[in-house]
Amino acid sequence: MSRLQELTQDVPQMEISASTQELAALIDDHLGALRPALPAWQVADSPISGRGIFAVRPIAKGEQLFREHTLLVGPTAHRGRNLRTCINCYHLPAGDDDDDASALCTAGCGLPVCGACVASPRHALECQLFRKWQPKDVRHIDPRALRILSVVRCFFLSESQRKLLYAMQANADRYYMREVQRAAECFEHFPRDPDMLEYFYRTVCAFNTNAFESRCQVEGHEVVARALFPLAGMLNHQCTPNAGHHFEDGETIVVCATENIAAGSEITMSYTKLLWSTLARKMFLGMTKHFMCQCPRCQDPTV
Repeated sequence: MSRLQELTQDVPQMEISASTQELAALIDDHLGALRPALPAWQVADSPISGRGIFAVRPIAKGEQLFREHTLLVGPTAHRGRNLRTCINCYHLPAGDDDDDASALCTAGCGLPVCGACVASPRHALECQLFRKWQPKDVRHIDPRALRILSVVRCFFLSESQRKLLYAMQANADRYYMREVQRAAECFEHFPRDPDMLEYFYRTVCAFNTNAFESRCQVEGHEVVARALFPLAGMLNHQCTPNAGHHFEDGETIVVCATENIAAGSEITMSYTKLLWSTLARKMFLGMTKHFMCQCPRCQDPTV
């Protein structure tokens, strides 16, 4: 078996708990006030991969298709990034860039938070939960604990939001448990309840399958967050896509048509860089998405 075949071999998909029609209703509820009065698209079964988004009328190049707030978001916590960024507003807390302690919550939860957010209701619940688990080190920012925050926030979803999370595609690759296990090493009393861990694992798989790295500028520094957008995450891949996206801020995505789209056509985006070679695209999709693209561009031997 070649390396490319190993990368693209079937990865088990966790059970989806909603029909396509039920998913569409959950998406509408998730969008709330951001749902267009007359959407140019609809959620439907896709010949590319499970479910997708389709044009219900002709869509002009440059037309905004939708704006969407994230369902779950948290720090990417990549090494080399500034881990001192506030987990709520993405501003840099006061203090020296080399001094983790000056950015950490004074209550001892181990999370970086600015002075304006430390007493916010949003931080209060997360702070209480992390303190209950007892971080082993409250003087330094641990990227393993920081990265799990986006997953832990699944605790605070509403019932409708939890149903939406379970309705999303979630592929169980070979590494999905490791993220939770690495986070557990940072706490004295990380949860061991099987149902709770299964909820974490499911959320990790949903992130790995659907998440975006949202990028924005806050006070002159780039912020990169890991964000789950249920509707945008349903856009299937094509190497010659008809839609693209940008981030309005770290927690809001905007999707626009990059080509004229005929009524009934599936709306697609590229999961890779458009100018990459066919081999580079296939390797990236195999490593990150575990599928082999069969679009016309990938099958063209002259490209």
